[in-house]
Amino acid sequence: MYLLHTLPLLASWVAYAAGSAAMKRQASSTSSAAGSATTLTPDDADTECTNGPHSRACWGDGFSIATDFDQKWPDTGKTVPYTLDITNTTLNPDGTGDRLVMLINNQYPGPVIRAQWGDWLEITVNNKLPNNGTGIHWHGIRQLGTCDQDGVPGITECPIAPGTSRTYRFHCTQFGTSWFIGVCRLINFAARYWLIFILGVQYGVGTLGTLVIDGPATDNYDEDLGPFALTDWYDETAFFNNPLARVAPPQPYTGLVNGMNVSPDGTKGKYYNATVKSAKKYRLRLINTSVDSAFMVSLDNHPFTVITSDFVPIKPYVAERVFIGIGQRLDVIIEANQTAGNYWFRADVPAGACGSNANPKGIRAIIHYDNATFGNPTSTAWDTTGANADRCTDESYNSNKLEPYWDSFVPSDALTANPTLLSVQAQEAGLTTDNRTIFRWAINTTSLNVDWDKPILEYVQEGNTSYPAYENLIDVPDVAWTYWVLQEISTPGGIPLNIPHPIHNHGHDFYVLGAQENSVYTNALSAQLNFENPPRRDTAMLPAGGWLVIAFETNNPGAWIMHCHIAWHVADGLATQFLETPDQIKVDPSFNEICSAWRDYYPEHAVYLKDDSGV
Repeated sequence: MYLLHTLPLLASWVAYAAGSAAMKRQASSTSSAAGSATTLTPDDADTECTNGPHSRACWGDGFSIATDFDQKWPDTGKTVPYTLDITNTTLNPDGTGDRLVMLINNQYPGPVIRAQWGDWLEITVNNKLPNNGTGIHWHGIRQLGTCDQDGVPGITECPIAPGTSRTYRFHCTQFGTSWFIGVCRLINFAARYWLIFILGVQYGVGTLGTLVIDGPATDNYDEDLGPFALTDWYDETAFFNNPLARVAPPQPYTGLVNGMNVSPDGTKGKYYNATVKSAKKYRLRLINTSVDSAFMVSLDNHPFTVITSDFVPIKPYVAERVFIGIGQRLDVIIEANQTAGNYWFRADVPAGACGSNANPKGIRAIIHYDNATFGNPTSTAWDTTGANADRCTDESYNSNKLEPYWDSFVPSDALTANPTLLSVQAQEAGLTTDNRTIFRWAINTTSLNVDWDKPILEYVQEGNTSYPAYENLIDVPDVAWTYWVLQEISTPGGIPLNIPHPIHNHGHDFYVLGAQENSVYTNALSAQLNFENPPRRDTAMLPAGGWLVIAFETNNPGAWIMHCHIAWHVADGLATQFLETPDQIKVDPSFNEICSAWRDYYPEHAVYLKDDSGV
């Protein structure tokens, strides 16, 4: 039996800030666009029915795809346990040679963590690294009422010290596809006789895995092929590359699909492959887990039906190639309706400022029909002009793509009253010994620099409201709509690099009201914004040299971070924190125990000290 949970701050009506009238969210009346024999309206889906190939809109006990999980969610009472061991080892994913890595359960990517909508996940992380702290962030998980489980050292916790453990526990109030990543690390490797510096983003050296929360869907399919984790790959550790990034981003030499690829010269390694049966439909869960690269993803001869953007169910649309920025996810359906054979699955790195890659068209996998002889495909890529052309931007926010399945309306009258303005820029931070300029990314001229020894939640516990400037912390109003205008700028002391940034928010997804390349936002542009059922996600692209306008409701007490998901940029400090309803934040007693263990270790027993932003 499910227990119905509703959000007390919202109920079925939402009170809007700045005097806006209350507006009710409504379930969409759109049914499956390309389903099998049976399709369901939301009213049908709300009845007792079983989720299956012809009824993916169903879930049961009054929950369905028509249920906006911001408003209500099931509680199954079931706890799903996992144990994650993080260790140092080596990895040779494409046959070109071993590289030092930090792996979860000795696999790359790490294990698939899977639960059902309404379950509780309980995940024990054992830090078996000799010289690195760690922490695991559950990307895109809202952590409603459980901010202290977000897994961000220096903000919601102290790092997990070497030789110690912690257990995360949170409720799966959302459903869909995501990933989990190592966020803190302390020390360093030695590789090729170089001293490797510390990097705050541990997932760049292998500490990541995928996360699936099963639930209803906006279109029908027969089978789930599971996560397709896409990543760039370096021939040196991220720890070595981090100092180089402060002059210019280091170039990945290739990329991987679910931890596999052949070498760039095609002589070593092997492709990841998945098998399909003719006349069946399959769900693929696409996740960009890269350090620096965005992807244009496609499957030769098989168009995608896109059904989910990050964790948000959307009205299905068809595309031949889809853009996925770092941290973003798209769930797509393919139909195995082509001549039986082998077809290339492609994760191309777009030309331009999306992140260079030495093997931009060679990141591939194979989709194999079960009644065909297995081998390397001879299929041809989709045309890459027009709507299929390479780009570094999300789908147009004024199109009918990425349209949430649940209709929502964002109030427009409060936008100009008091938006939060965030200027994104690269600043000169000095010169190298050979006179190359060192850059440091900043928001509102401040580069975030968290204190692992004193997370923001400790300030909250103490009732201390005096935060150091380097924490780059913003207070937001309680239980209100808040609007953020992110603008990439060049100011005196700033460098006009014109680089797109995947902006990720913790504790909330957000509505994307608009975005534009190579443009300066002014209030006059508000007429171009979309307030009627705008796209909603937890990671969106700030276009190069342009602006991004987002909105969300402050209904989740916590200390949260908003940051660029390019690993080099967030390690430089391209991030800001915001504190939400601090008097309602709950902190588990284990918080103090974890911090005590960390302080026993750091800095007295640390081999090397923190060298970057710490996130």
